[in-house]
Amino acid sequence: MSFAELIWLGMLAGIGVTAFTDVIAVGRQGWAMTHAFYCLVGRWVGSLPQNGVFHSGIRRSTPAPFEAVLGWAAHILLGVIYEVCFMLLFGPSALYMPQLWQGVGFGIVTVLVPWLVFQPLFGWGVGMPKPPDPWKMRLKGIITHTVFGLGIWGSMQILKAVLSP
Repeated sequence: MSFAELIWLGMLAGIGVTAFTDVIAVGRQGWAMTHAFYCLVGRWVGSLPQNGVFHSGIRRSTPAPFEAVLGWAAHILLGVIYEVCFMLLFGPSALYMPQLWQGVGFGIVTVLVPWLVFQPLFGWGVGMPKPPDPWKMRLKGIITHTVFGLGIWGSMQILKAVLSP
């Protein structure tokens, strides 16, 4: 399998895995809550030119034009990037012999990105200590990223079945 094929399959699977994760998230917490969070992501993306990278509190920031579209697009793009990284890390073996531990392990590790990067940029601190119930928020992140990992494993199973001769 070529490098370009790994990237292409990772991009394709990334869209599906992200959609799977979103369906589960909407089922767990409802459309309004899921959508509102991605609007905040879009607010951060849309306000980069005016406010820079760091916010003291993204919820208090002025809404950005098209923040919902920007947020959902950024979320899907990040899901695709994660899946491409997964494919590059584990290579064709992840596709030919998908292992549950690979997908779930990778998914759980990806929770470090919001905890260490995005939450501080949004003004929520490293590991989100500022909300009223930080452990509840952390647990939601672990659940979401575990579901993402299960989706990675599932996507590898589907791709294996589709690509097998």
